[in-house]
Amino acid sequence: TNGQTIMKFTKLMSEPGEIEILFGDNEFLWAHGSDATLAYHGNNRAAFSLDLAAAGAAVAEEEVTDPTDPSVEVEEDSVNVPDAIQDPSGGQDCTVNFCDNELTTGFLQKYRINVPDGQAPETCDGCTIDMELIYDGEAWVSIGFSLNGRMIGSEAVIGIPGSTTLKYNLNGYTDNLVQPMPQE
Repeated sequence: TNGQTIMKFTKLMSEPGEIEILFGDNEFLWAHGSDATLAYHGNNRAAFSLDLAAAGAAVAEEEVTDPTDPSVEVEEDSVNVPDAIQDPSGGQDCTVNFCDNELTTGFLQKYRINVPDGQAPETCDGCTIDMELIYDGEAWVSIGFSLNGRMIGSEAVIGIPGSTTLKYNLNGYTDNLVQPMPQE
């Protein structure tokens, strides 16, 4: 649409037999093709780390201190942290709004963490992540989930214009080793 490829999906952060997306440091991979046919990406790829519970934004589990209560000592620089996951680049609440992460020029990742009522992000059962990849051009796009920042052994969600968005196992560098995961 309008010279862009947009892939949107929602994924459980913890799924049996799949790489877990953590409330903390995660290794991701991005790649895109040069057209709408899934093939070798050339240099259109990179690994990156993203902390979904950015420093200072961990969910507060302790009782919130009222700084106006004279019986409570509050450190001058202390700040109460809300129950939210913050965008590492801008302090935005990524449980309410989509947070942006520019992967490379012309390729944007947007994400939002969905925490069900009554759940804590660190131990959440049923938490999901909404992702959007927006690429300036018409080509396949992907976001990968990795344990070590390397392609082999990782998993990815790949969107191909005109096709269904699917999850893939990245078992090697050749096309025949990038295989769709079994559908449930």
